[in-house]
Amino acid sequence: MNDQHVDYLDGWRGLAILFLLIGHFFPVPGINFGRVGVDFFFVLSGFLMCRLLFIKEVPIATFYQRRISRIFPAFFSFVNVVLIYFLLTGKLIDWTETGVASLFLNNYFPGKVGHAVMPFGHIWSLSVEEHTYIFLTLVAVVVRKQYLTARLALAIAVAVSIALGLSYWMSFPAQKLEFELWAHSEISAYGILFSGLLLLCLQKVKIPILPALVYPVLIVFGWTCYWWSMPIPLRGFVGVGLFAVVLNILSTAPPLVKRCLSWWPLKKLGLWSFSIYLWQQVFYLAHHREGLPATIALVLAIVCGIASYYMIENPARHWLNQRWANPAPLHGWNKVVSNDVK
Repeated sequence: MNDQHVDYLDGWRGLAILFLLIGHFFPVPGINFGRVGVDFFFVLSGFLMCRLLFIKEVPIATFYQRRISRIFPAFFSFVNVVLIYFLLTGKLIDWTETGVASLFLNNYFPGKVGHAVMPFGHIWSLSVEEHTYIFLTLVAVVVRKQYLTARLALAIAVAVSIALGLSYWMSFPAQKLEFELWAHSEISAYGILFSGLLLLCLQKVKIPILPALVYPVLIVFGWTCYWWSMPIPLRGFVGVGLFAVVLNILSTAPPLVKRCLSWWPLKKLGLWSFSIYLWQQVFYLAHHREGLPATIALVLAIVCGIASYYMIENPARHWLNQRWANPAPLHGWNKVVSNDVK
């Protein structure tokens, strides 16, 4: 999807899944590193998707094809394997949970919070991503018709997200806010939108080269916003905002910072991160509900994620992308249809 591969962005993705795995299998008291990992994913997603849509101006159809090829094969394979396992073992299947997760709606319909039957609770973050992709493509259509600028559109969206988040915070109890409302796309999309807005605002700004220590310090400051007693908006807007700032100034970071993020194990984790993210939930629940030791659960999550990447995610993505780029002729019928497609 990119004209050139940037190793340190793979490393950022690797940090995201690493933080999430720490939060799920070896939690640090006081800080929800699982949520830190998700927000690391969100700011990276905003950076990459807004670069594609508003700087490179990738065709909307191509954008959706690439998103579908990346997400759908691994995701729906995961859902189907889980369902088959539940059927074979006689476990109770909650079809409502399965349905809303499959439709990327479970961030609005989470079921019984904290008592989910299916291992699909983590799909809330994919739901936020999918909803935001649709919103960003609508913005791109409007921007390409020159009705308004991308920066103005994203600035308005960021302001609305903050306003809604603050209104929810003042109107609802912390429990409902933390486990239900803050998963809604209009709130959690802030990280994606703000990171994309920063990208566009910094396009014509000469980003200074800062001392290497500044980057980890800003991330640690972001972590402090996730401390359990901090107000949720501080975490959701300030903490995420600091992560977005760090990501957006990495292009001028000292070589030491880029080398650390380009460390081979981090890059590999980043490469496998989506499939690992899908599968870790199964073993996260097995650890917390059934007493599977954390180390074994973590190893199984990573192994299944790597297997999913090499057996499903990567080959399916390449096959679909090649097929869409060079559609195979379907005898004479394809000659008629292909003109309409183009």
